[in-house]
Amino acid sequence: MWDREPIQAAPRTEEIFQVPKDTTPTWEVELLLSGALVFSMLQVPGLLDEAIAALRPRLTGSLNYGGFMLYFYLKITSYALIATFVLHLSSRAIWVAALGLRSVYPGGVDWDKLSRGPIYLEYAQRTTQTLDQMIDRADNRASLVFAFGLLLVLMSLAIMAFTIALVAIGGLLGPLLLNDGDGTWLTMILVGAFVVPTLLATLIDRRWGARIPVTHWLAGAIRGVYRSSAMLVWGRFTNPIMLTFFSRMGITRSNVMMMGALYSLMAVVLVEFLLRAGVIALPGESFLPAKPAEREMRAINYAESRSQRDALEGQPYIPGEIVRGPYLRLFVPYLPRRIEPVIERDCPAAAIAVTGANEVERQNAAKLRTDAVLDCAATTLHPVTLDGAAIADLRYDIAEDPVSGLRGFVAMIDVRDLPRGRHELVVAKPIRLDREELPEPAIIPFWR
Repeated sequence: MWDREPIQAAPRTEEIFQVPKDTTPTWEVELLLSGALVFSMLQVPGLLDEAIAALRPRLTGSLNYGGFMLYFYLKITSYALIATFVLHLSSRAIWVAALGLRSVYPGGVDWDKLSRGPIYLEYAQRTTQTLDQMIDRADNRASLVFAFGLLLVLMSLAIMAFTIALVAIGGLLGPLLLNDGDGTWLTMILVGAFVVPTLLATLIDRRWGARIPVTHWLAGAIRGVYRSSAMLVWGRFTNPIMLTFFSRMGITRSNVMMMGALYSLMAVVLVEFLLRAGVIALPGESFLPAKPAEREMRAINYAESRSQRDALEGQPYIPGEIVRGPYLRLFVPYLPRRIEPVIERDCPAAAIAVTGANEVERQNAAKLRTDAVLDCAATTLHPVTLDGAAIADLRYDIAEDPVSGLRGFVAMIDVRDLPRGRHELVVAKPIRLDREELPEPAIIPFWR
């Protein structure tokens, strides 16, 4: 028998790729959560935009404001989650890369084999971190990003719940206490009732807290304010994370990071909303007007070219740019949050309650109110001019937009006598109660 050398077993995988003992024990769960949620969360902002576009035209008063605030803070939360997961995955990617590189080259950089000048080598050895340092810092950074992002999300949701509750209370009590439908001032008073005691308690505690006996009523009142504030921001979940950051990184630095991140996300959401609403425009078109002009054909005013989101904006529209039939169909959406306060102000015959001793009388009263609304829409709310001349026999009926589901006024305009060429339809808009200036009309060019 020939003598054989013993066969050495291949090194096991865990011996080559060994996770450091001081690695954050939750790294596997963090990677699983980030990987699963980062891609799904990318769809949430678009879904929220579609939801608010479909919901707001149907809401009025405090419900409209509450719906917008719900959208606003949910959008901030979604962006906070996306940023958190992206940064966390990036940190974990650096960690995995450094860990894998160390398993291949345990010694890291071989400075003796670098053919560089002595000055560079001295500088590089002094400033370049080792693979072990890179692994530890990437691991710590990933865990801190995950915890900070979770804290930001919880704070956003707490602020959202607090704001929605105040808006709901103001909307319910405003008409009763202020004799009108606007609960804005009551909402601001409620905000002050929660914020001012917290500020006073913090100021008194810092200046004179050491002199106040523990059993004194003022100390008990300050503790009660702290207890209420902690409940508002879900202190049971947020305090361990927040106080750890404050104690380790400093109150000023932690506040700057937290408020800076929160206000930055608010600014992003607000600017995005204003861009979509057309209030502001991006620079770059030097010789074109920033706002819709008289010679501009907007896709939102034509059924054949507008999108689903355009349909939910609630703008007047016609079927297309070229009209071939004898009649032109004009649809003007009915948006409760814009038009109902105007109807109460400008259409007294329509702003009446439907009452009656029996069903027949109530039906007759409802018909009279509907006729008054349609007449007021044709003469006061949304009068129409064609090529600069008012349409005297304008008659509106009630219809529904099949794309957006919004109900509104529809008019069939006789265009049989129009010559060939370009024509211009102008749909007026009434002055809203919350504004003094006359809004820009909807200018819709078309061709015969």
